Amino acid sequence: SPRTKSTPQGGADFSARSDLSSARPAVPLRFPSRHRDKFITATMDAFVQMVRNALCCVKDLNLFSGTILHDPSHTAEFYKFPEPLDQTTPLEVLIAITQFYAFVSVSQSGFHLITSSGLAKLRRVTRLAEMRPKAQKNSVVDRIVNESLALEGSAAVRSVWVGVNVLAIGIAFFWLFANSLHVTQTDWIGGLPGLIHALTVMEIALVPLLYYMIKDGSDKITKSSRMRKYSEMLKSCKGKLATAQGGADNLDAETFAWTQNNGWSPFWTESTSFAVDNSEEKMLTKEVEKLEHIVDALLADEKKSEDKSVKVLQKAAEEASEALEVAAHTQLWDGYLEYVYFVCNLIAFYGYLLGVICYYYDDDLLHGSYTGMLKLGLSNGDADWHGNFAGDFMWTVEPIIILGNPFLIGFLKPKTKKVKSE
Repeated sequence: SPRTKSTPQGGADFSARSDLSSARPAVPLRFPSRHRDKFITATMDAFVQMVRNALCCVKDLNLFSGTILHDPSHTAEFYKFPEPLDQTTPLEVLIAITQFYAFVSVSQSGFHLITSSGLAKLRRVTRLAEMRPKAQKNSVVDRIVNESLALEGSAAVRSVWVGVNVLAIGIAFFWLFANSLHVTQTDWIGGLPGLIHALTVMEIALVPLLYYMIKDGSDKITKSSRMRKYSEMLKSCKGKLATAQGGADNLDAETFAWTQNNGWSPFWTESTSFAVDNSEEKMLTKEVEKLEHIVDALLADEKKSEDKSVKVLQKAAEEASEALEVAAHTQLWDGYLEYVYFVCNLIAFYGYLLGVICYYYDDDLLHGSYTGMLKLGLSNGDADWHGNFAGDFMWTVEPIIILGNPFLIGFLKPKTKKVKSE
C-alpha cells in the first residue's frame, strides 16, 4: 500500500534541546564546568539526530540504490532474522540503531525533566520558601531571593509539562525502531496501527513544544534588549548602583546575576533528588549572607565606596558589563534561532501529519473536504511520501543548526574591551 511505504523513520531528538526548554531564569554569563557533561550529551543527541534523519533521507530518495545499503541479503550475513524481519536492509539497521538511541536518550531526558528538574526541584523550592523568615531585614536581598525561588518554582512546573511531552515522544521512538526492522508488519506490538498510534502521540506531544519555541524566541529577544540597557547602566555608574537612576530598584533576581562575571546560580537552581537534604537551611543562610555582602557593596554610598572590599565588588560589576554585552548578543541570536527551530519543526509536524491523515482516510473521503486540502491537491501516496520526506529533511537541518550554533555565535559575537583596573 502506498500509505505504508514512506512511514516516518526519523524524528527529532528533543533531548538535545530539552535544557533550552527548561532554561533557568538566572543563567550564568559564562559556561559553568558543571554543565559541560550536559552540553556534551546534548551535542551527541543532536549529532545522532542528524545522522538518523540523513539516513532516512537516503532511504526516502533511494540514493545509492545499487549498493549493499539496500540489499537485505547482506544483513543476513551477520544475523538471519525470521520473516518478515529478514527484509531489513543494512541501511534500515543503521536507522534502527539510531532510533533505539533516541528511544533511550529522549525517554531518559523526559523522565529527568519530570523528576529531578521538575517535581523534586519544586519540592525543594517550596521547602526553602517556607524556611524564609516572615519578618525580613534586607528588603533588596529578600526580594532577590524570593523572586529567584518563585521563578525556579515556575520553571520546575514548566519542566514537568515539557518532560511529559518529551517522554511521550521518546517512548514512541520504540515503534519507529521496530518499524525499521519490519516488526510492524507483524502483530507483535500492535502492527501498523500501533505505529500510527505512536506517530499520533508524537504529533500531539510536539504541539506544546512548538508553542514554547515561539515563546522562548520572543522572551530571549526582549531579554537581550534588557541586558544591553543594563550593561550600559553598569558602565555609566561604574558598578555603583546607588548613584544610578532607580538605585536599589535596579537589583532583582535577574539583574543581580548580570552584575556578576560568572552569573549567579544558587544551589536551588540545580536539579535535585526527592531525598531531603538536611543541610538546605544552612546552605540557604550562607547564600543569603553572601548576597547581603555583595548587595551592600553595590548599593554603598560614597563614604563606604572607599572601602577596599567594596571597591573590588563594584569594579567586578563594572567589568561584568562587557560580558553582559556579549551575553546579550548571544541571547539575541538564540532568540532568532528559536524561530528557525519553530519553522523546521512546524514543517516536520505538518509533513508527518499528512502520513497519519493518509492512513485513516482514503482519497475519495478526503476529496473536496477541508482535511483533504491539507494534501495540497496530491494523492494519498504522493502526499504521504512528500510529507515524510519534508519531515526527515527538516529534522536533518535542525541538528546541523544546533551543532553549528556555537561556532556561528562565536564568529558573530562583538569583541570586548577590557575595563582598565584602577
